[in-house]
Amino acid sequence: MIKVLYRIGFIQLIASYALSSGLLAQTVSPISPLAVDYTAPARYVLEDVRVTGNTSIDEQAIINLLGFRRGEMVSIPGPVITDTISRLWKQGLVKDVAIYAARTTDRRVLLTIDITECPRLSGYSFEGIKRKEQKKLRKKLTLAKGKIVTDALIGETKKAIQDYYVEAGYRHPSVSIVSTHDPTCNDCVQLQIKVDRGSKLAIGSVYFEGNERIESDLLKSQMRYTREKPRFTLVKDLFKKVLTLQPIRRQGVLWRPVDPKACWRYLQRHVILMPSQFKQAKFEEDKKRIVRYYQSKGFSDATIVEEALTQQEDASLNVWMKIEEGRPYRVGNIKWVGNYRYDDSTLQQTMGVKKGDLYDPLLLQQQLYSNPEGRDIVSLYMDEGYLFFQADSVEVGLEEDTIDLEIRVQEGATMRINEVLIEGNKLTHDAVIRRELRTLPGDQFNRTKLQRSYRELAQLNLFAPTLEGRPIPNLTDKTVDIKYKVQERFKFSVNLSGGWGEELIGELSLFTNNFSFSDLWKARVPIGGGQTLGFNAETNGRGYRNFSLRFADPWLGGKKPTLFHASLSRSSEGSRRSIGGDVGLGTKLTWPDEYMVLRGKLAYYRHDYQDHDLLGNNKKRTGVLNDLATTLSLERDSTAPNPIYPKEGSKIALHANLTPPWFLVSSKPYSSLSDWENHGWKEYNQWMLDGSYFFPLLDDLVLNMRAHFGVLGNFSSKRDIGPFERFTLGGGTRPGHRTLRGEKCVSLRGYEAGYITPEDPVTHYKGGVVYDKFVLELRYPLISNYVATAYALVFAEGGNTWAQYNEYNLFDLKRSAGVGLRVYIPFILGATIGFDFGYGFDKRPTDKKYRDWEFHFSIGAEF
Repeated sequence: MIKVLYRIGFIQLIASYALSSGLLAQTVSPISPLAVDYTAPARYVLEDVRVTGNTSIDEQAIINLLGFRRGEMVSIPGPVITDTISRLWKQGLVKDVAIYAARTTDRRVLLTIDITECPRLSGYSFEGIKRKEQKKLRKKLTLAKGKIVTDALIGETKKAIQDYYVEAGYRHPSVSIVSTHDPTCNDCVQLQIKVDRGSKLAIGSVYFEGNERIESDLLKSQMRYTREKPRFTLVKDLFKKVLTLQPIRRQGVLWRPVDPKACWRYLQRHVILMPSQFKQAKFEEDKKRIVRYYQSKGFSDATIVEEALTQQEDASLNVWMKIEEGRPYRVGNIKWVGNYRYDDSTLQQTMGVKKGDLYDPLLLQQQLYSNPEGRDIVSLYMDEGYLFFQADSVEVGLEEDTIDLEIRVQEGATMRINEVLIEGNKLTHDAVIRRELRTLPGDQFNRTKLQRSYRELAQLNLFAPTLEGRPIPNLTDKTVDIKYKVQERFKFSVNLSGGWGEELIGELSLFTNNFSFSDLWKARVPIGGGQTLGFNAETNGRGYRNFSLRFADPWLGGKKPTLFHASLSRSSEGSRRSIGGDVGLGTKLTWPDEYMVLRGKLAYYRHDYQDHDLLGNNKKRTGVLNDLATTLSLERDSTAPNPIYPKEGSKIALHANLTPPWFLVSSKPYSSLSDWENHGWKEYNQWMLDGSYFFPLLDDLVLNMRAHFGVLGNFSSKRDIGPFERFTLGGGTRPGHRTLRGEKCVSLRGYEAGYITPEDPVTHYKGGVVYDKFVLELRYPLISNYVATAYALVFAEGGNTWAQYNEYNLFDLKRSAGVGLRVYIPFILGATIGFDFGYGFDKRPTDKKYRDWEFHFSIGAEF
């Protein structure tokens, strides 16, 4: 309650208060009563202003806020006093205010403002919700210690909490806030927030009315978030169809081709137990998807005219929508206006919309401006420098169900690139970025090359996944500047990792992918050159040790994209010691497209061993084994947009590992050579084909399909395939682990390392000469930013390897399934670290080490 009192009497009390306050000088005339006439306000000179009752608010701050100035004229009573009180009240700083006025002389007045401050917040607590939810709410609320507590603040807090739970799917959350005095602070209060979330409402059924042209199941499949509660009826449906012989009857499943979309819709509703809860914001999005689906079928006038939500006795919620479909329209005549660079037929073919097609306005706009594959009209023009090109589709005629279109084109002028600007690289040299760009000064502006430049920069793995770039036009000289804005990742990582399965795996690596050898040569800080330098130490706990040093330069010489790499390694395992290295070159190809890379590598390793079972036939030998081989690889990588978590595109690679055909230079016939003489140098040829495809599904959910094949052979039909470089399957990915025989350890989750190792019945060599493997993975990102990338996955895979060619059977696979997690933190980890739990379906229960589930720790990605 606001009290405005004008004191007329009690001059002695007012005079003593004024003197005790110390605000009036001793020379001020005695205070006399102020006579107030409400019918005839009088004007006074403001002698002084005092504030009482304030504890935490500065007195001068209040005076400044009210706008009083000593010596100014005020009317009492008058609007100045009323406005002053309103202004102070609106600040929300006080809960009560009183103004006292007294006259000091004939025309001078003294004002005393007595306030009662609003209490301040000393703390708050929750009741009725778990600690995890309390933590989330504390981040969302604006409550802070020392904040002034007002009715408005309490109301805002209630609304914020209710909105939070409504968004989380709770239908009617209730919030009450009680303010209590803090005994440890006179002017403070504590808030007790009691929350009753109510219950989450699952969606029982979704009903449609008025949908005569499109069946309800199709409309339900378009709703991404508003799903009916799970109903697992697969077994019931199969049993029913088998008993009624539906599949073999005419028009049954066996009489018509499989519809993948219909299968997916069935799985979503009857097999995949997806969560179901109602959220108003998501429901609005799903309604737009339904309308969009109608438009894609030509129903341009379709709309949802009515909706209703009905709560059932089982606490589920039924959703009902009434649809006005309208009639389907088709495209009539298409006329192009204003096009000079391309003729009508070229534009018509590029757009892909022709007379007689269902009329879909959104698809039409996509074909004009934003086709995901880049085949749209705007790209056609912008790739030729027409930066300001515009195309508008106008409906110019309607006859029954046919709409005539006129596409009005404004080509504008062609633009050339003036400058290419780079911003945000504090350590990476400009040259490292510029050499990857396809947009060069003096060239004609090309949007495809601009987008390709983004991809090349992302593939460097030096910058955050989000890259900014924009054209800056200069209209006076018809040029455009291109500005690339990057955000650098951390350039140096120290990685110490470990894991266990059948064996303990430990690794220490020092790694940078932005090394600069030229700066080191010039005695500068060797950072920013885009080169790779790494040291790696690895052990598996069974006597295996490996130390390696590697260097790579993607632009050897700095003029062409020539990939150079070299490495040295020294390893030991039991009685074996190995030392060697490799050197390789690679180049980017332009045919059949610019995603191709050709690589070559020459490697040599010397292995000294004592009392070692070299051939795997339980005969121990001592000697030297030489491994000289070349590797040729043809690779194509079109994945995008992030190399750590690609969402689309593919990777395909063909590898050939070849040794010299030593038998051609041997002076002795093969039949006269002993095993000792026959295996001083490794001799083999090995071919491997890998393919990986990425398909975006819902939101960021990605399906990854992989296939791997490998074949091992020799150069002479008179010789058996040797014991070297054979295939074994099982375990996780462990790049860099080389054994004396050089087995290719192919991962197969759900089985222990080396679980599938066949034996040749003739030579008794262990390991396969042919293998295959197939993988299905569903991936979903948990974290995706420049600081870290992490995603969860569900996998199903199968593979096998055979010791002889005639045993190969494509359908004889060892199957497994499970879940996993991948983590990549550039600040800490130099490679993607993986954790998997896999279940092998084809294990032998008689195995001594038989386990249902296998845990796998992996480093890097198998490809």
